[in-house]
Amino acid sequence: MNVFENLIGELKNENLIEETVIETSRAEADFKMSNDKVIEVETVLGAQTAAWAERPAFEPPRRTTENPAEVISLAGSGSSASDADFYRKRATEEVAFLQMVEAVMANIEREHLKVEPVPYNELKVKKVLHSFVQVSQDVNSPEHLQAHFQLLQETENWHSALAERDERVTAADLRRYCEMSRPPLSAPALTALARFYRNSSFSESVRGKFDLIVTRLFSKEVGSRREMIHSRRELAEQIAKLYADWSSVPLYSTEKDDLQILQTAREFEEFVNEADQTESFDELINSNFFNRLRIFKKSTNEDFYAPLVAAAGVEVNVRVGNRCVELLEKERENGSAAKLVEKYGFTRDDEISEVIGKTLLLTEILKHKAAAPKRFVPKPVRENIASKAETAAVKIESKPQREIGKKANSEPENNLFGVNKWLLVATLLAIFISLGLYLGSV
Repeated sequence: MNVFENLIGELKNENLIEETVIETSRAEADFKMSNDKVIEVETVLGAQTAAWAERPAFEPPRRTTENPAEVISLAGSGSSASDADFYRKRATEEVAFLQMVEAVMANIEREHLKVEPVPYNELKVKKVLHSFVQVSQDVNSPEHLQAHFQLLQETENWHSALAERDERVTAADLRRYCEMSRPPLSAPALTALARFYRNSSFSESVRGKFDLIVTRLFSKEVGSRREMIHSRRELAEQIAKLYADWSSVPLYSTEKDDLQILQTAREFEEFVNEADQTESFDELINSNFFNRLRIFKKSTNEDFYAPLVAAAGVEVNVRVGNRCVELLEKERENGSAAKLVEKYGFTRDDEISEVIGKTLLLTEILKHKAAAPKRFVPKPVRENIASKAETAAVKIESKPQREIGKKANSEPENNLFGVNKWLLVATLLAIFISLGLYLGSV
């Protein structure tokens, strides 16, 4: 069992594996060639039990040469059935990885950049893959070497096309896409993205996206906080194994640079300690903490990809993000939320979110009121409370009824057939007087 299978098992145990959010509009997996043979190109989107066989290191897929003879060493010295199986699986997985990145890129372009994606034409890649699989039985044959070289060129072209499209995607676009995907991106999709950014030409934008994806891959959401699924040392080991599996070229160190790598990781730890010792959110802001952390990450350059540094980066993202939430909740409980909202509003959200690799909405956290925990009340007490409440309700209802009844009973004393008696007397008296005056005049 290799590192990918180990990762899938751990994420399953942590309930982090979700069904894929990437659904292709057409399942173009089988291709019929002139010999009527069919090759299946696995998309493995959302595949939670993919068969990723353990295998030795492989040549960097991003590196090509004009001379096919120069790739002879790629085939190795053996020509056994296991060698052929290795190359078939490796080639199929390379295409599958690019398909996953293609699907994610198209979704980001459509949903966040609001442009219609122009997908890469996969047909040529799949034809070359078919040819490679057909001749993979003899890994030392000239046909195998030629097909292998062509496949490397085609996959590199696809990768380059994806990298060009990715230049229009910001880390914020990628972060929002990951957070808004329902269901969340699967572990295989996140792994494909991490592999894509790790093996792309280095830039600060690419480094930031790699930082974001690796943090999401190796941590889980617990309410408004995150938890790492490995210790820093274990995570560094996992990342190193993934690099070997991805054929990633070590850009970051040689043996003489190990001390520098260790020092960089320790400086990340100092940021974590500083955040833990800070007593208020205002103090973090006033110390220019987030800008200093951003600048430090940028200064690491390719060293950021060193497994120990990348693991330290994941830890600082998780722990600093959690500390921000803790400090904001503390301000809310102390009644200082309104002051902070008025002071910062939305002005710090983007800065903090970029640094910790998670969207943090300061105003939402400060205004949100946690639900009061339910207190357990024993059954006899509950019954007694209910009885008292019912008695009180009866008394409240009875009082208006008695008052209405009393008023109703008193009305006949003042009314006759619903008419005031004094008004009736006055009317009769007026009639008699008028009648008397009439008769007297006659």
